[in-house]
Amino acid sequence: MIETLFSLDAVYVFTGIVLFVFAGMTFTDRGNSRRIGSGCFWLVLGVIFAFGSVMPYWLTGLLVLLMVAIDGLGRVKAGGLETRDTGERDARAPILRAPGNRIFIPVLAIPVVTFGFAIVFRWRGLDANRGALVGLGFGALVAMLIGLWLTGSTWRVMMNEGRRLNEAMGAVNILPQLLASLGVIFTAAKVGDLIAAGIQQVIPGNNLFLLVLANCLGMALFTMVMGNSFAAFPVIATGVLVPLIIKPFGGTPEMAAMAAIITLTAGSSGTLMTPMAANFNIVPAALLNLRDQYGVVRFQLPYALTIWSFHVVLLWLLIKIS
Repeated sequence: MIETLFSLDAVYVFTGIVLFVFAGMTFTDRGNSRRIGSGCFWLVLGVIFAFGSVMPYWLTGLLVLLMVAIDGLGRVKAGGLETRDTGERDARAPILRAPGNRIFIPVLAIPVVTFGFAIVFRWRGLDANRGALVGLGFGALVAMLIGLWLTGSTWRVMMNEGRRLNEAMGAVNILPQLLASLGVIFTAAKVGDLIAAGIQQVIPGNNLFLLVLANCLGMALFTMVMGNSFAAFPVIATGVLVPLIIKPFGGTPEMAAMAAIITLTAGSSGTLMTPMAANFNIVPAALLNLRDQYGVVRFQLPYALTIWSFHVVLLWLLIKIS
């Protein structure tokens, strides 16, 4: 019973329940002109989280397509934000206590609980990475409880504010999951092998610098498409880095590990240059109500290109010297 409660499936179910609450509040939000479409979007997402482990894969895929259709038709819209934006206060809302610097306690509780779960899982001989994910979910729950205690607020106010924040980010909430799935599909389809074949036709096999340049460029471009360097790395590593650079030019296992790390962080430079990395570049713009939706990307662009250039030179020198 305890193992079932403190499991990754339990975290997904809790997440689904929160999304069900968000959907119910959205359906009854008279300030949202598209409350039906928005409510259906969060309801479907809640079903995927809560029942994804027992539903057939094809049904989950159809539900994802339904969500894409709802958002594609423009039916997902934030609502009920007028009161907060104009500074007016709902007379029914409770007067909250000012927590001061104690407001950081809920924030710090999340990594503490996450780290604690990882340690317990490892101590019990289980997967520590899985334990960290479980801890992240329960850490958020602990942070919610601490936040209620610090502010003297109610569950309804907390869930409503959570819904508003969720709707401010909108459908980009699900983009990281979709992009991670895209990375798995690309790897299974052996896209990396196709890229390697194209590079071998253009670049001589003995030209280390051009191969390193193609490796880092491919990593950055794939990261820009997928929005995540971790999703792009398996594609480039298996198709370009290992067969075209590490194996032909030899080197120690330590060198290969360093080359992999540099390739991965070269892709992280691409993360700074793409709106597909929504959680880094688009969500902050939405939460801060920036006029330019892509303002974060425009600001980061010159720095990202500079960092990427250093990665190319560093990887080339590392392999050439070793």
